[in-house]
Amino acid sequence: MKALTPLHAQDGGANGRAGGKLWASLISFALVGAVLWPIQQNWKSKPHDSFPLSYFPMFSAKRKAVESFYYVVGRDENRARFLIPYLFIGLAGENQTRRQIDRIVREHRATELAGSVARQLAGETEAPWSHIATVAVVRGSYVVDDYFHGRKAPASEKILASCSVERSVP
Repeated sequence: MKALTPLHAQDGGANGRAGGKLWASLISFALVGAVLWPIQQNWKSKPHDSFPLSYFPMFSAKRKAVESFYYVVGRDENRARFLIPYLFIGLAGENQTRRQIDRIVREHRATELAGSVARQLAGETEAPWSHIATVAVVRGSYVVDDYFHGRKAPASEKILASCSVERSVP
């Protein structure tokens, strides 16, 4: 009877597997090194950003305890508060509309913005937008830590401009 030869003896044996493991280890170390390489930018006075090895301190940057934003709020007849979606304010995306609101406020045109949004809401037929009675451009301050722990209400709000929503009676 013919003796069976183990498969590892036919394909190079343990040395073949060890060579494959060595290459896999080298590739793994190289990939981990490439991912960790941008961390060195944390200790440079002027960090340099380059794709694909990007240094982007989105999550590691120090943040202020309180951040302030400009936005538009509507109130209905019962004084219920509604944050007005960006689509009623501008035709651009959310971030671009937010920047437009910032610019409008800096240019002292908050009253104009409140009037424009009020006119936009005047033609709405769906609730809650059809029930909005006043529109206000506000500067809200938020405690960042509270916000990210689920407490979404502003710490304070200052009304910069407001306007009544005038609807025509059919």
